[in-house]
Amino acid sequence: MKKINFQEYKVDLLLLGIPKEEIYDFTGTRIESFYQRYFDWCVDNINEYSKIFDVEPAYFYFWDTYRINAKAGKGSSAYRIRFSKPYMEALYEKLGIKGQFFDKTDWVAFKNLQNITPHSLEFLMFQASTIFTFYHEFAHLFQYKDKVFSMNEHSSDDEYTFEKHVFEYDADLNGCQFVSVYFQQFFEEQIPREHQPENNYKRLMYLGISSIVITQLLFLYGEIYPFQPENLDTDFYTREKSHPHTLVRAKYIIEHYVRIAKANGVNIDFGDTTSNITIICNEFFKDSGVFNPHYSWF
Repeated sequence: MKKINFQEYKVDLLLLGIPKEEIYDFTGTRIESFYQRYFDWCVDNINEYSKIFDVEPAYFYFWDTYRINAKAGKGSSAYRIRFSKPYMEALYEKLGIKGQFFDKTDWVAFKNLQNITPHSLEFLMFQASTIFTFYHEFAHLFQYKDKVFSMNEHSSDDEYTFEKHVFEYDADLNGCQFVSVYFQQFFEEQIPREHQPENNYKRLMYLGISSIVITQLLFLYGEIYPFQPENLDTDFYTREKSHPHTLVRAKYIIEHYVRIAKANGVNIDFGDTTSNITIICNEFFKDSGVFNPHYSWF
């Protein structure tokens, strides 16, 4: 993957009329390599898929704000996806640090996988979450092709429309199918042949979808934020707000993730997958106590 010169890319962003103060310049920061790696991946993918789906020109950048959010939109001259600086760093702190989750479990099989996985299983969870979000946001570019628009992944907009909910479901399906395929490729290309029994394949696939669900639950319960939001509303709903309820989204995401995996020969099903998601989520949230292990996932 080609390393992108951020300073040269930033000039293009400024020429589009994006305010300088909105663009987070990660060069010279403590975790510059972390940002550079993800920036290179996002630019590479947005360049490739914007040509395929005729949503050009399209740009990606990190957003300098206090908000923990991701956005997709189109101005007068270009499409863009942006992830906020605190969104990246909060997700990494929650999901991506080696040993902070799996070292606290008694899951021998996962710990064995940890020892043979490049980087760590935690970083793989972080990758799953951010890959999902990127392709979710990219779907919005295509949905609103040729229109000026702005969409927040975690919106304060409470206005319900049927179209908004359909677009969010559609974007979720796009995001989760890329994660499903990524984890299949990861198993085949990154796990040594002698460690490729079917059970390890399933464990990685369960981890991929669990990472997406955990991320959504972190937002639902306010666990992603440094301070618990006031008036946090977790009540179930159907025909309310701009985004469908987290649990309804999770049901569709899990179904599609499994469908894509099975189409590619992975021997998992909805029942086993939801059981394993519940186990992983329950362990992840056990200290906060916010997760209900009796969710039926419909």
